[in-house]
Amino acid sequence: MASLTMTGMPLLLLTLMLAPVQGAFAAEGLVTLIDPLDEPEQYCLDVPGWGRRVNLDAPLMAHTCKPGAADELFTPGSPAAGNLYMRAYDRCAEAASSSPGSQLLLKQCSSSELQLFSFESDGRVRLQGSDVCLAVSSGTGTRAGGPSHLRRDLALEDCATVEASLSRWKVPSAD
Repeated sequence: MASLTMTGMPLLLLTLMLAPVQGAFAAEGLVTLIDPLDEPEQYCLDVPGWGRRVNLDAPLMAHTCKPGAADELFTPGSPAAGNLYMRAYDRCAEAASSSPGSQLLLKQCSSSELQLFSFESDGRVRLQGSDVCLAVSSGTGTRAGGPSHLRRDLALEDCATVEASLSRWKVPSAD
């Protein structure tokens, strides 16, 4: 009996040590536009480029969802409340400004107010302390990348006037 306890002990310790690490990124996932618009595979928040050609300095865009692609995986509320974090690049989403029409960029995570978002129950992603929400451009998507991939520009737009179909998102959560 003593040898069974000793054999099982390292496995138990390993399990206990790994549990917090596995749970730390439980909310990582796709930020998906709720209305598919003209893209049956839906639009997701994305970094321009792919693989070695990813462009971390370009404004974020909406692109055909690619489940599991590192350039589309975000963690809301990490590393601090209100942040929208990309673990693959160790950067946070940041608004260029709090004005309508502002682009969303990836920057080193900081305490900047331009990196603080509210993930609202109606699906809006609002820049905290402002009247602007994350939205895709109107019209139709443009061809990008693969045979069926589409893209749209993103900007922060006036929450009160932007169409809901362009500005409601499904954001990963910790639940």
